[in-house]
Amino acid sequence: MRKVDLPSIPALQAFERAAARSSFADAARDLGRTPSAVSHAIKDMEQRLGVTLFERVGRTVRVTEAGTVYLNAVQTALSGLGVATQRLTRSEDRNVIRISALPFFTSAILLPTLGQFEAKHPNYDLRIETTNAYADVLNGDFDIALRFGEEHSEDLVCKPLIAICGQPIAAPAYLHSAPPLNRPADLQKHTLIHVRANEQAWDEWCRAQGSDQLEATRNLTFDSILGALDAVSKGLGIALGMHPLINAYHGYGQDFVPVLVPAKDWVISYNFVCQRVALEDRKIQATLKWLERSLAGISE
Repeated sequence: MRKVDLPSIPALQAFERAAARSSFADAARDLGRTPSAVSHAIKDMEQRLGVTLFERVGRTVRVTEAGTVYLNAVQTALSGLGVATQRLTRSEDRNVIRISALPFFTSAILLPTLGQFEAKHPNYDLRIETTNAYADVLNGDFDIALRFGEEHSEDLVCKPLIAICGQPIAAPAYLHSAPPLNRPADLQKHTLIHVRANEQAWDEWCRAQGSDQLEATRNLTFDSILGALDAVSKGLGIALGMHPLINAYHGYGQDFVPVLVPAKDWVISYNFVCQRVALEDRKIQATLKWLERSLAGISE
């Protein structure tokens, strides 16, 4: 059999992510790489294979017919590698549950209810990684990923856990000394706090409220939601909290309070993602039920 010069696994991962997200930039964010690195990896693949895998459509990309055929094989191969890796190590970690979650979700939901899970399931060993980076469930790096965004792989299950919308929050001390805040347009007189990964969030919130794009008096940008919340509690400005998750975060009602109203016409889902073949595993079901119980108390 003639030896085939196969693309590298990182290149195949870049291809799979770009296809799932219809964006090189989003694929790069998922993989913790630069958009340039993802673009070069896919360009090298196209040259190596002699086919065009993507069509560029404005700021997005669309998989070609040839790319779709190849994508199905790549997803199957990556999934097979993940399952094989899991089976190889299953004897050592059958009771280990590897979870990837956003730092804010970990702090607001997982940690306060972790004792309840451990009391009910003392034989399971939870390993929680708090990260904003993409968690590769398909290849077996994690058993469960808790994150925003849909998954388009047939080998993954994506179950919505809770619907999230933006809720402006501020410290009582800040509101006491700041200009009045009675309607969305009043935000222009205030300092707005942003998170770098989603700097358009305030504009989206305003559109959902039927208001024009904001031109705030001052803007502060942080690289994490936790950093933004810390700035809010210190009275540095107004941020968008994740409603209703923000209700469960320590300091809510004291260090910071809701102002105006949540943008309920701008809703995104926070999801539970696992491999389809693992969904009925006892440890996966135990984790899912724990999360559903934890979130039921704060959902509207």
